[in-house]
Amino acid sequence: MRSKLIAATGWASFSAALILLTPGARGETATEPNIKLETQLIWGTNDPQSPDPKHKAVDADVLKKLTALPLKWSNYFEVHRKRFEVPPTGSTNITLGKCEIGVKQLVRPAIEVSFIGKGKPVEKRTLRLPKGDILIYGGNAPNATAYLVILKRVE
Repeated sequence: MRSKLIAATGWASFSAALILLTPGARGETATEPNIKLETQLIWGTNDPQSPDPKHKAVDADVLKKLTALPLKWSNYFEVHRKRFEVPPTGSTNITLGKCEIGVKQLVRPAIEVSFIGKGKPVEKRTLRLPKGDILIYGGNAPNATAYLVILKRVE
């Protein structure tokens, strides 16, 4: 009787060890690729041109999505754009002017996005971001303008 109990206990310990060592506990495999994203800092205004010559008009696909929303601005200019990757078990922080975003992979394909303005946490969202969809987060700026942070999955 005693040897059966030891054998059963040994098997349970071995099974637990297999579960803990097997990739996929978070939904990924050992070869899971990084999530590739792009973020843009956009300035929304009714002015026909940006006062900063470095700013350029937003891409047509982004403009189409922005004009479909009930926003009050008629022109949008790209201030910064960065492509980056988030590893399957990690996070990445990106600085865009005075704001910052942090992106962390959760159970794939969910991500957690943190918005930080002037060094202080503003908001945190958990979402799925399929390729082609964009997340738009914005706030008011001086002179009835706005800054928008756009996050897009590129692969």
